[in-house]
Amino acid sequence: MDGQSYKLATKCSKGVKMGATALENMAHFCKDGKVCEVIRDYVAKHKELADQIDAVIRAQGREPKGANKISEWFAIKGIEFKFGGKHDESEVVRSAVSSADKAIATLERDARMYSLAKPEICEFVVRTIQLEREFKDDVTEAQSKE
Repeated sequence: MDGQSYKLATKCSKGVKMGATALENMAHFCKDGKVCEVIRDYVAKHKELADQIDAVIRAQGREPKGANKISEWFAIKGIEFKFGGKHDESEVVRSAVSSADKAIATLERDARMYSLAKPEICEFVVRTIQLEREFKDDVTEAQSKE
């Protein structure tokens, strides 16, 4: 795997893993219901996609990278601080949608930065962006039905 493909694949994988971690922690601040169900469903989808990306990286003889433990810790603590003591589901949804928007912008930037990456790696970026867009639509729809 060439350098640009590896960098893009690891950035995509780490981002998807961070997304799963963040959503998993946000789910603790939702009432059991449709929104919580959607969030938990997308945790699983994020983990599945990260596993697929990591498998491609390993198949190329490289090692995938995990999310930075310090970044993960700060993300978790930030979620706990932001939502601690209250269970305002609408705020959780707004925060999750905002995070998805940031993830999409970051992935689009990374795709431009590593424009020489192999097409199969670029496809993971496209799939991840699509996953984030679907999540935004599904969680917003779930909230409107509750």
